[in-house]
Order: sequence, then C-alpha cells, then structure tokens
Amino acid sequence: MTKARLPVQEWEESAYGKGFASELMHQLVVPAFVIDATGRVILWNQACERLTGMPAADVLGTREHWRAFYSDRRPCLADLILAGRDGEISDFYPEHRGGTDEGREAHAENWCVMPLRGVELYLALDARSIRDADGRVIAVVETLRDQTARRRAETKLQLVASVFEGSQEGILITDPEQRILDVNLAFTRMTGYSRDEVLGKTPAILRSGLQDARFYRQMWRQLAEKGHWQGEIWNRRKSGEVFPETLHINAVHDERGAVSHYIGMFIDISDLKTTQQRLVNLSHYDELTNLPNRVLLARRLHEAMERASGFDRLVAICSLDLDDFKQINDRYGHETGNRLLVEVANRLRSTIGPSDVAGRLGGDEFVLLLTDLDSADGLEEMLARIFTQVTRSCYIDDAEISVSASIGVTLYPLDDSDPDTLLRHADHAMYQSKQLGRNRYQLFDMEAAKDLRAQHQELERIREALQYGELRLFYQPKVNLRTGQVVGLEALIRWQKDADTLLGPQDFLPIVEHSPLIVDIGEWVLRQAIDHAMQWREQGLDLIVSVNIAARHFQHPDFLAGLQRVLAEHPEMPPDRLELEILESTALDDVLTMRALMAECQRIGVRFALDDFGTGYSSLSYLKQLPADTLKIDRSFVRDMLDDQDDLALVEGVIGLAATFRKQVVAEGVETPEHGLLLMQLECDYAQGFGIARPMPAEQVAEWISSYRPDWKWTLFADRRCRIQDMPVLLAGYEYSRWLERLVKGVERREYCDAMNGIEELPSPRFLAWLKGEGRRYYGRLPEYRELTYLHYELLHACARVGAALDLDDGSVADAVCEDLQELERRILAMTQALQRRTAIP
Repeated sequence: MTKARLPVQEWEESAYGKGFASELMHQLVVPAFVIDATGRVILWNQACERLTGMPAADVLGTREHWRAFYSDRRPCLADLILAGRDGEISDFYPEHRGGTDEGREAHAENWCVMPLRGVELYLALDARSIRDADGRVIAVVETLRDQTARRRAETKLQLVASVFEGSQEGILITDPEQRILDVNLAFTRMTGYSRDEVLGKTPAILRSGLQDARFYRQMWRQLAEKGHWQGEIWNRRKSGEVFPETLHINAVHDERGAVSHYIGMFIDISDLKTTQQRLVNLSHYDELTNLPNRVLLARRLHEAMERASGFDRLVAICSLDLDDFKQINDRYGHETGNRLLVEVANRLRSTIGPSDVAGRLGGDEFVLLLTDLDSADGLEEMLARIFTQVTRSCYIDDAEISVSASIGVTLYPLDDSDPDTLLRHADHAMYQSKQLGRNRYQLFDMEAAKDLRAQHQELERIREALQYGELRLFYQPKVNLRTGQVVGLEALIRWQKDADTLLGPQDFLPIVEHSPLIVDIGEWVLRQAIDHAMQWREQGLDLIVSVNIAARHFQHPDFLAGLQRVLAEHPEMPPDRLELEILESTALDDVLTMRALMAECQRIGVRFALDDFGTGYSSLSYLKQLPADTLKIDRSFVRDMLDDQDDLALVEGVIGLAATFRKQVVAEGVETPEHGLLLMQLECDYAQGFGIARPMPAEQVAEWISSYRPDWKWTLFADRRCRIQDMPVLLAGYEYSRWLERLVKGVERREYCDAMNGIEELPSPRFLAWLKGEGRRYYGRLPEYRELTYLHYELLHACARVGAALDLDDGSVADAVCEDLQELERRILAMTQALQRRTAIP
C-alpha cells in the first residue's frame, strides 16, 4: 500500500507549489542561494544581488562565483556538505556552532571581497543540506548575513581594550558621580591599588593633601566649563608615598549632552622631577663642593643688595683665593687637591652666618657674601674667624696639609656698583692682597676703580677694533745669514686706530692679555696668518709663518680643537709651515701640561718656538722636557752683545744649548751688519731684526723678498773670503760709531763726566789690537791700512783737544772739536769699509 500523502506535501510538489517556493526565495530579505548536487547555483535571490552586486544571470549555472565568500582558502561549507564531510566542519571552522540533524546545518564567518563591487565585507554564512528520501544530499541552501558593522565594532572595542590595558599611562574611568568604574594595569602599577580595591570608590583615595580645596575647585570649574583639565598634581600611593604626576581629565557626554563618564589619564613624573632638580642643582651649584656657583651667587647678591638698601645695612662681597694651591696639586695630585677644596668649602659654610652665602667660582676661587653688617668692625671679626678656619691644618690620607688665603673685599652700598662689577672689584682687591704679601685681606680702592673703569673702556674699544676690522698683521722676515735665503716670517699684530695712528702690540695687548678677548684675537691672528701664507704659496713662496700665542690662549681648554678647526679651513696648507711661538716664561708655568699640549700640536705637524729665550728661569731639565723645535734669543741680549760681554756670553750659552739639544736657534734684534757677522762667527745662522727688515704689511712681502740682498760682509764671511782673524776690522765700523756717539752726546749735554770717561776709554780695543798686530802683519803694505792708521791717531789727537777744552770748561771749543770728530768718523767708516773689501780673499 502506498502511504497517504498530506495535502501540504502534494501542494509543495505541484508545479504551482514549486513556483511559489522559488518566488518566495527571490522575495526574501535575507540573501540566500541554492546549490545543486554538482555545485552549480540554481537559485540566486534578489537580496544576494543587492549584497554582492552580482546579478543572478551571471551566477546561475556557475560553480565559481559564490566561492569568493570563502576567500580565506578554507574549504567551502557546501563542498564539505556535498562531499559528506559534515564531521570535519568544526575542524576548519572553529566558530561553527553545530546544529540539528547530525550536523546538517553548518555555520562560518569570514572576511571576503565582493568580486564586482570590490567591497570587503564580513559575512556570516549558514548552510543547510536538502536531502532526498534516501538521505542523499541533492542541494544546499546558503544564507548570508552582513556582519561587517558588528565585526568592526568588536575590533574597535578590542583595540580600545588593548590600548586601555597596554597603555603606559594610568587610566581610570568614573561615572558622573566620580565613582570609579574601571582602571588599567598601569594605574595598579603606579598607585599600588588593585582594580577590586578602587571599584566604586572615588579618586579622592589618592589625594596627597599637598593641594588645597581651592585647587580642586578650580579643577572642577574648568572641567565644567571646558570639558577637560590638565596639570601637575601630587598624589599618594597605597604605600603612603607621595609622588608627582601629569594628569589629564576629559568629560565624556552622551547624545543629550549630559556627562556620562570622566576619563583620567596620568603619568608618574618622579624621575622627571628628579632630573629637573639635578639640572637645577647643576646650573646653580658647584658640582664638587655643592656651594652656589656664579649664577646663583649673582642672584643671592642681588637679593642681599635689595635687603641692605631697605634696612640700611652693609654687604661685604669677598673674593677668596687659596695661596699656592697649585703647589698642593703638583705635590699631592689633583684628587687630593679636590678633597682639600671640599674641606675648605665645608669650613666656610660652617663659619659664616645663616644669612650669609659662600660660593665657588671654580678652581680655588671662592666668594663670600657677608650680609646684614652694621659696620666694618663686624667685617673684621668675621674675616678673622674665616682666616682661622681656612689656615687650620687638615689631614688627607695621612698627609698634613696647610694652606693660607688672600681675600679681596668691597662693601655695598659704599661701592654702589652692579653685581657683576662688585664681584670684579672684590677680585681686583684679592689680587692686590696677593701682591702685598698674601694671607691677608685688602679692601677695594675706589680711586683705583677709576683706572679699572678706564681699562675696561679701553678693552671694549679693542673688542670693537677686532669686530670692525681695525687690526692688521705685519710680517718681519727671518733669514739665513749664511745663504741669504728668506726662511720665514713672524706675524706681528698692529692696530690701525685711525688714519694717522698705527699702534704696536705693546700699546694694547697688555690690556687684553688677562681677558677672554685675547683668545678671540689669537684665533683671528691664526686665521689671517694662514690666509696670507696661502696667498704667498700661490706666488711660489714656501715660507714658515710664525704666530705668537698668548699664555691665556695657549692654556685655554679649547686651544687644540680651535687650532685644528683653523687648519681644517685650509687643508692645502701644510701644518709644518705654521710655527707657534710661546714665551719661555709661559712654558715654564706648568711644564708637564705645556709639554703634553705641545706634543699634541706637533702630532698634527705644527712647529714650536720658545720666544724670548734667556729671559725666564730656564734650566737644562726644563729645556730637555719641552719639545720645542726652535729657541729664539731675546732681542735685548743680541742688541747689546757687541758692547756688553755678559750679553755676549749669554748669547753664546743659548747657542751652545741649542746645539746640545739639537734645536734650531734664531737671534732677534739684529740691527747692524756687525750683529749678523758676530752671530755667524758664533754659529748662529738664522736671524731677524731691523738690520734685515722692519715689519711690513702682507702685500709688501713678495716684492721685498724678490729684491732682498744680504749684506756684502755676510757674503764674504759665508764664502770664507775673509779670515776669522780679521773679525775685528769687520766690526770696527760699529765700535767706532758707538764710541763717538757716546762722546759727542756727553759734550752736547754738557755731561762732562760721561764725556771724559768716553775719552779715557780707547775706541774699539779689539780693533786697535788687530791694527798693531794681525793687521800690520798681513795688510801693512795696503794704502787703506796706512790711511786708517793715520785717521785713528788723528782721532786720538782730537779727543785730547776735547779733553783739554773740558778741563777748561770751554764748551764752545769742545763743540767745535766734536764737529771735527764727526767728520773723522765719516772718513774712518769709509776707510774701514775699503779695508774690509781689500782684506777679502779673492
């Protein structure tokens, strides 16, 4: 018997029923499609067309279009169902929720791109199998749901949650009544409170009590008016520790504009505050002694001056410098020296009054501000206590160290100057104290202040000269006496103060040598000298340029770096063409430091010369340690060596030292040909001086070099065309001239004693000895020799006449005879030169 069929089933299987079902699928608002057992789409409703943008005509009968919904390369639900692999759906789709009929329903969620629209959507896909009476799958119905908005909202919430929890800022969220709804991990870490401990409570549990009620009223007023507040606040951790934080509070409003939440975000700035305080300390306190530095001292001085003006008090500004502190550093080392400075700072701090200030400017320089003084008596008493404490011995690493101090004092408002000037006045008085014997104090001299102000004005004028290009460099050549070659030039500074006034270095450099301006001038000289050297090199002149370096400039911490910067500006300039001249006395101030700095400069190729050698307190030990390439004999010794045997001996000694230590020697102060001859005899071949050339502007150097010819007597001596025994005749002209000059001046000034002494001294004893000995033996036959002998005796006869006139106190006769002497001098000099030429070996 066949089973009776229900009316509904008959209706569904009828053609009318099938058509109604198909039409119903098309009209569904839910996107749906049907796939037959072969995987072809047999129904694609209008909702699918709207969602995907794919018309039914393009999809029906295809197997591929709908697979785009599974763009993450997992197998399609329909394929799994058609293949009878229902049990594997959960393996590929963990989000699958299962269903009835033994898994005949399947669920998946996936991001996919609509092929024709190019839009990425997040779709939820539900698939259900259609089976025949035997249970075979004959079709699969799939429905699509657009979950893009939901998914994006969930993603956004996840992102917000991750930011909330992962933020390094502490975050708390409250309701409108300020009850805490949530906090993040950073909040817990910074405050020490767990989330459960603060939920439902207000942020008042964090209050430190350092802000008053007015502070919080202003905070909530701004939140109400502007919807946000930010600032620094001190809060308290669960442990009770108070900490600073930067806090931002924002009010969140609902759609009606009412406050729905408050969000607070804060950062613990304890480390920042510590760093700021350290920076403040570094900028206001000396790092070694923790005393106020120059910046804070200026502020404290300004405050003390205001108080003194208001209460009719005196303020003593005291500059304190330890005596001979450098010797302590040299003997015990810098570490011990630093510990001594700390001990002195502690003693000063404990000796002065509570309203007084002790500060350190650097090195062993301290400043004391003694405030609220009624009279000078109080100052005397305080300074006595300070001297007692500072001079008391102290023990550092079992070494007993004693030190004294010199103090300079100026009193405000008796010295009614600005703070900077007051400090300078105290410093000036301190140097006076050192000059007057040390271990004492000296009040600033107001009269001397006028000179100080004048010096300051002149210093500013020199600064303007540098700024406005009024400084000039002149150059004095250095020559090889034996070869006649120009080997170098010394740069010498000048100041073109106005069109008619050209000042030498002695007229303005002493004003700036102890000021920072000397460093600026020194760097300017270096640049100018190298610029000029490069110009001469372009003209084919390879010359060593010497530059004088002031002590303060050479000892400046940035000297080496500055020198390298200047040389780097002219990389084509060979560094060994630059020679730095430093005074011997500068080098001896701190031999070890100078030696190291000179060696650093020499490593980059720069040469060194010790200037004015012989004027300092040099020793063989020091000379051995200093790596100078050249010694320059001071001009004062060279200039007088023809007349002063002591100066001659010193010149010989320096030349011998230079030879012993294999250093080049240069003689300054060569003013006559005879100076050069004597230097050549002493084996010193390099020289400079007015007898060779006066300093000249840079633009005249090349022309002078091209026209320079050495003195003919130097050429004779260099070519060995005169005998060493004939040196007296080569020097005779100079000696006659100097002798006659002294004699004539004595007569003209009526200084008869000096004139008589000159008459009694024989002119040129060396020459007279030569005239009677070697000269007669070799040249007695020459008419020049006989004429010179005659003139010499004429000269002696004239001197006798002058002596007789002076004995009779007859000045007019003495003057007349002096005129005859001057004529004799002219004839003697001419005949001396003639004999010098005749004695030359052909």
